[in-house]
Amino acid sequence: METPLKKMEAEAEHVKERVADLGKEAVKDKMQVVGTLGSVLSVCMYVSYIPQIVGNLSGHPGDWIQPSVAFINCTIWVTYGFFKQQRDWPIVIANAPGIVFGLTTALTALF
Repeated sequence: METPLKKMEAEAEHVKERVADLGKEAVKDKMQVVGTLGSVLSVCMYVSYIPQIVGNLSGHPGDWIQPSVAFINCTIWVTYGFFKQQRDWPIVIANAPGIVFGLTTALTALF
């Protein structure tokens, strides 16, 4: 026969496990939001090269070094995310615009 104390201890353990699970879920949800925000901001950062590209094409070339480094960096991250055993699509999607806009900005600044 189960004593009231044993029953209370079992219930307390169940509550403790449930609270731990809720905490893990909350952290996972917050990390999902942070990851999404980071991906969106990354895409915005690379799209912000458009004014420099327009300036380059209008005869006011900007610096080519930083966009070239961004192009290389993004190429490495996209390769990493795409060729992982389990593809990491947020990394691929967040960095793919950097390949296009970084390369375009660097080339239009040089030529």
